[in-house]
Amino acid sequence: MRVSASLPLIVLSTVSASNALSLHRRDEPAVLAAPLQRRHVDGILGKRDTSPVDVSIFNHQNTSYWLNLTLGSPAQNFTLALDTGSSDLWVIEGSKKAANVYVSDDSSSFKSLDLPYNATYADGTTALGVYATDILSLGGATVKDFEFIVVNQTSSDVGIAGVGYNISTYASSGLNKTYNNLPYALAASGVTKSAAYSLWMDDAAATSGTIMFGGVNKAKYIGELQTLPVVPVYNRYYSLALALTEVTVQTGDSKSTTTNLPLAVSLDTGSTSTLLPQDLFNDILGALNGTYDEKSGFAYVSCDLIETDYNVTFSFSGAKIDVGLSQLVFFGAVAGWPKNSCVIDLTPSEPGVNILGDSFLRSAYVVYDLENNEISLANTNFNPGKDDILEIGTGADGVPGATLVPSAVSTATGNGVQTATTGVVGATGVTVTAGTTATGSASTGGSAKSTGTSSGMAALPTGNAKLLSGLAGAGLLLMI
Repeated sequence: MRVSASLPLIVLSTVSASNALSLHRRDEPAVLAAPLQRRHVDGILGKRDTSPVDVSIFNHQNTSYWLNLTLGSPAQNFTLALDTGSSDLWVIEGSKKAANVYVSDDSSSFKSLDLPYNATYADGTTALGVYATDILSLGGATVKDFEFIVVNQTSSDVGIAGVGYNISTYASSGLNKTYNNLPYALAASGVTKSAAYSLWMDDAAATSGTIMFGGVNKAKYIGELQTLPVVPVYNRYYSLALALTEVTVQTGDSKSTTTNLPLAVSLDTGSTSTLLPQDLFNDILGALNGTYDEKSGFAYVSCDLIETDYNVTFSFSGAKIDVGLSQLVFFGAVAGWPKNSCVIDLTPSEPGVNILGDSFLRSAYVVYDLENNEISLANTNFNPGKDDILEIGTGADGVPGATLVPSAVSTATGNGVQTATTGVVGATGVTVTAGTTATGSASTGGSAKSTGTSSGMAALPTGNAKLLSGLAGAGLLLMI
């Protein structure tokens, strides 16, 4: 989605009131809209890329969403991978002849902070460098003294724009230094009212989407925005995760319903796929008569499902997102598969790494409200009309048109958080029962504010920090 505004707009959508919130409509809303560009990349599953408020994320069609921005004086152009699963923004240092690299000597406003950065992603990607400040420009907005990382050693060929919690930066966890990363910096500089943004990725066939900081676009979703509490980990907010309470697979005239203990799942643009515990993955795949190929690491179903109106519905305390199989199933097969087989973008997760990635997020309009620890959801409008942009205000009722989900689950148990020193923390078996309502360890409350904890996702609060990614590149901040 592409949005034009006279002021920088970084889209936020969140719901935090029991009734519909007051709307904040102004001639010049404090929002910053950035187009997301989708480009082909090498390999079926890749890491991330970006472009100036154009966000690119990877999926099974060899594509990713990119965000474009500039750094320095004079401005140097970058295309980075947008990642809600990590929090630091880093660019690769290089020579003047190379593209998409940062040359600090060419910027008169560059300042090194002499703070080390050493991140390792679970897929093996590494990034070493130093923190620095410079002038950032994004979607027409400018932020002076923006803090980021200049990476001088990495196994990746593209940088990352992390937009998660500032407590989840490497500096916060590893160096005991909290700073304003991109969403917070935009708010602190007055570009937006608060550290919040909304995301619209469009359908699987589209070439672009939009991230909007500080605002929502009512034209991009269907129905009402429904607000849910972010699930904390050990009483702190590290990961943008919700409590998944039910999954329903609809095929033909019948519905196969799969439930599990409420499960903490991260809504992560840095992952192309959706990663769920083995039992839940098996139930969904079984309802679609699919098969998991352990050798290739991909699951497949009949290609005929692409042309149906069947869907998989993900429920969060009653807030439902319908994901059509046309958004989950893609043409493409591995040698040895039966004829008419297509890839389905679901993957069994590793312990503690439960992720709703791009294959889910395309069907959801998502508002990430970092300041209020809330996420608002609505079903995506794949055929939007004229833009209807509203500003996200300050305080608990800042997200326009959002409605609080009553008695929302605020804690969830997953299958544990795995660390290098302790193995699996708080592991519990995920119970899946067909045709019943969710059971197990959960708590509910009348407010979107959550005070519980989760063992299913995100970070541990002590030790040295390392960024770990999911199987398809989801950034997680784990302490080891």
